[in-house]
Amino acid sequence: MCAATVVAVVACAPGGGTPPTPGPTPSPSGSSPGPTASPTGDPRIRILTPTRDTTVLTPVALTGTANTFEAQLVVDAQNKTGDTLCVREVTASSGSGTEGAWQAVLGVVPQGDTEESIVLRAFERSAADGSIVNLVELPVTLSADRPDIVVTSPVCGDTVSAGGPLLIEGRATVFEAALTVELRDAAGTVVFSRNLMTGEGGVDSPFSELLTLPAGVAPGFYDLVAFNISAKDGAFENEFPVQLLIE
Repeated sequence: MCAATVVAVVACAPGGGTPPTPGPTPSPSGSSPGPTASPTGDPRIRILTPTRDTTVLTPVALTGTANTFEAQLVVDAQNKTGDTLCVREVTASSGSGTEGAWQAVLGVVPQGDTEESIVLRAFERSAADGSIVNLVELPVTLSADRPDIVVTSPVCGDTVSAGGPLLIEGRATVFEAALTVELRDAAGTVVFSRNLMTGEGGVDSPFSELLTLPAGVAPGFYDLVAFNISAKDGAFENEFPVQLLIE
């Protein structure tokens, strides 16, 4: 039996009205400048956890502080060749002149059965030209240990259409082969929820379901979250979030 999925909405709240931080000054040659780091001694963005050169599990939980235009920033993970493995739009608790706190969870899909060197990044996009500014980078090692639930499709950063198809795929080790997928909004409200079944309970098994997103979902960022329910106390376990942009 297959059940459907639930998707979680992560919307970005509007911020204050302080004028945007100007983009980097063009180089004399006219070439496009690369990402710029935060000013030394006064970083606009900080990653507090995890810490540099530690080993992390996926999904990767990050916390930090930021003082960015309208409290907006981007957090992502890249492999050693610079490919983006996961990306998430984040809203800090305050910005535009006031430092706020932020947190994010990156559903990085393990690429193999061995440890992998990755870089966690946090940055702001210039309101002037969209370029990366105030970049901070944190090298870590992604553990070879896989979580009990991994969503391989869609991947974080994907864009999907309201009322359109959405293929949910992954692998899970869950009791009685049962898991749930939810679509949640910025406040954590469940917009849509369905149940799924893996191939076999209690062992690593694939799951796959082609769903149709509700047509009335408003455009914005949402989280598609897969999880199972504890047989002991009914708590949600092994949540694996994937941020999507719904158009």
